[in-house]
Amino acid sequence: MKRKSIGSLHGDLPTIADRICKTTLGSMVTVWISDRAEVYAESRRTADAEILPCMVGIYTMGVSPNDVVDDLLEARRERLGAGLLD
Repeated sequence: MKRKSIGSLHGDLPTIADRICKTTLGSMVTVWISDRAEVYAESRRTADAEILPCMVGIYTMGVSPNDVVDDLLEARRERLGAGLLD
């Protein structure tokens, strides 16, 4: 299955957080980051082994965009610290 990125850790994190929050209106959403810093969000309740190491979180309706931004910022900091993001 071809997955479509909803943004990048290099991009505008509040915009990505808003997209994630809108997606939660219909179901739980699992968010993770690819090796190329692309952000993905899919309606699912669990994370499979493929995305577990790079998972940002699982969100439900009512999540604050600020909380999602905080999680994305932490993912960005971790990747910068590990030299995985330039």
